[in-house]
Amino acid sequence: MLLCLDHPAVGTRCDPLCFRVEGWTTPSNADAPAGSIEAWLGGVLVGITRQRFVRADVNAAHGWASAACAGFSLVAHAASGPFGRETTLRVLVRHGAEVVTSIERSVVLAATDYRNSDYGILLRQDFPPVHHRESIYTSGPSQATGSEEVVQMIARSLGPPSATVLDIGCGLGWYGGKLGALGYRWHGAEMKAADCASMAANGLPHTRVDGKVLPFPDGAFQNAMAIEVLEHIETLPAFMQELKRVAPSRLFVSVPNAELLPYLRSYLAVPWHMLEADHKNFFTRWSLAAMLRTFYANVEVGLHTEHPLKTPEGTPLYYNLFAVAWD
Repeated sequence: MLLCLDHPAVGTRCDPLCFRVEGWTTPSNADAPAGSIEAWLGGVLVGITRQRFVRADVNAAHGWASAACAGFSLVAHAASGPFGRETTLRVLVRHGAEVVTSIERSVVLAATDYRNSDYGILLRQDFPPVHHRESIYTSGPSQATGSEEVVQMIARSLGPPSATVLDIGCGLGWYGGKLGALGYRWHGAEMKAADCASMAANGLPHTRVDGKVLPFPDGAFQNAMAIEVLEHIETLPAFMQELKRVAPSRLFVSVPNAELLPYLRSYLAVPWHMLEADHKNFFTRWSLAAMLRTFYANVEVGLHTEHPLKTPEGTPLYYNLFAVAWD
């Protein structure tokens, strides 16, 4: 019996969690029933199919009937890897307990186990129930780092050090460490108790807030910043009014850039951050500017953080909008 493996080719880099195994074998007949085609890695069964389909090119080349089913395709999943190593893929045809024929091929398995990434539960074979909205559109933990590009954009607008800056929804206070090191008087405002405890341990000045009222006097700060915050706010006008009350002069804003969506449509891609369950507002340059102009006389909107994908024409895309609003 013939067996040919078209994919993966020798030395192909494969994701252990999901890779296709495709080829063809001698069609079944009364003397040789179809049986199963199996893929094995390191002695572990990682994929199986019992289906065949017509491969016109193969049938013509071997003089088989035009309706003969010689082709096969299966999706392999190697839960234990080995990640980041070259290994041998063995594909075999089995009739009952008997292995009729087999073929081996060297492949390289990618090093990253994406089950450890955001949304990694979706790659777990040991979680068979149907997922629901809360499994997919989830909100992750507070981020330990921010954007150096945003730090530079804020510092450029703040001017000389010593200015006061209120950081609304500051999370773990990463921007506080950066701006404080530049000489600015930063103060964090955060709802999460765990994030406030972390800031306390790191000696970052902060106040725990309820997300509705800011416990500061009118005009307490010269500047305010809301980095990846406004997309989460259900009642934007009330939130903005409270923010303007305590820091009336200038505001820095960063939000996800909804303008990416039409550009990425041809890739069938959606920016990761936009999948979060708690996102209530989606901003373009124009909608962000129009909203901010309700509270500030001057607004300028820019971009930051280049997206890894470009437009199909090769022009750059940016993950976030950055706005400066002032009176």
